[in-house]
Amino acid sequence: MTAAARLRLVARMLLCISSRTISICALSLMSACVLPIGPDFQDPLSSPNYAPYFVDTLPLAGSIVTATSTVPQFRVTVQDPNGGDDLQVRWIADYPPFTDNTRVILTTPILHAASGVSQPQDAFVTPNCTIDSLAKIPSHQLYVVVADRPFLDPVAGEPVDVEALPPDGRKDSRSWTLDLDCSQAPQ
Repeated sequence: MTAAARLRLVARMLLCISSRTISICALSLMSACVLPIGPDFQDPLSSPNYAPYFVDTLPLAGSIVTATSTVPQFRVTVQDPNGGDDLQVRWIADYPPFTDNTRVILTTPILHAASGVSQPQDAFVTPNCTIDSLAKIPSHQLYVVVADRPFLDPVAGEPVDVEALPPDGRKDSRSWTLDLDCSQAPQ
């Protein structure tokens, strides 16, 4: 065999080996089964529900307020970290505890901002012996609750809970002592 013939034989063997190797490698990389992969739909992570809170109170919460010739107006400024929550501000006289003298004076809804950004909001009340049917006593406990869910109606046969909320509801409260003698007020 001549040198040229040997060279051709070696070239054919190399070509044959390399084409077999390429074919085997290519086949090993191919999958026998093709599975379509779709999007993985999941509920967005829900943020926790935080309680609303008081930014300010006027008069200062916890104080004793004496009604002189006029009954003072009470104001609270409330806010909720969850910008999409509507708030409820409930004013209650002679509470806690719940007694025959307890009266829900006013429940004020506060709608969340359209932007979804939490904004401080004000709520007011001016207690009145006659209009609010306050107990005929000389001093009253004025209590306010801010909640991020609507208050629940009392259930017949169960103790009255004027602060009752759904299980996912959160709230905060403040109170004052109001020296307002309602014993002489007509009812």
